[in-house]
Amino acid sequence: MAADLDPVRPGSTTRNALTILRCDDCDTHFAPQTPKCSSCGSAELQSVCCSGAGSIVSWKVLHHASHGRHRDQEPFTIAIVELDDGPWVYSKIEGSFPDTADAPVRVELRSARPADRFPVFGVCAA
Repeated sequence: MAADLDPVRPGSTTRNALTILRCDDCDTHFAPQTPKCSSCGSAELQSVCCSGAGSIVSWKVLHHASHGRHRDQEPFTIAIVELDDGPWVYSKIEGSFPDTADAPVRVELRSARPADRFPVFGVCAA
């Protein structure tokens, strides 16, 4: 899938898709803004659109925003999401979490706009 990549904020596109990096030499995928491949050391990295699906690795509910533009959204949840494509990314989470932590919490991309600091994922299943 071709996308119009946003040169100002790697990890987002003008088409609301999340981009990650892929090593041209070993085909390993990385989070945005990685300077070189940690598997083979190559600097030949290309931006590619990811699937937008993943699982929450860790999360925290913030009751007090450190930045004024988020105060109207308190409380909100931030998380580390392991993308199905491989990389882990910091993100904001929308939606309620299941009552049990026995199964992974699945999420899907809702927004990766250049104006947002982090991509926004929504809870889709446990």
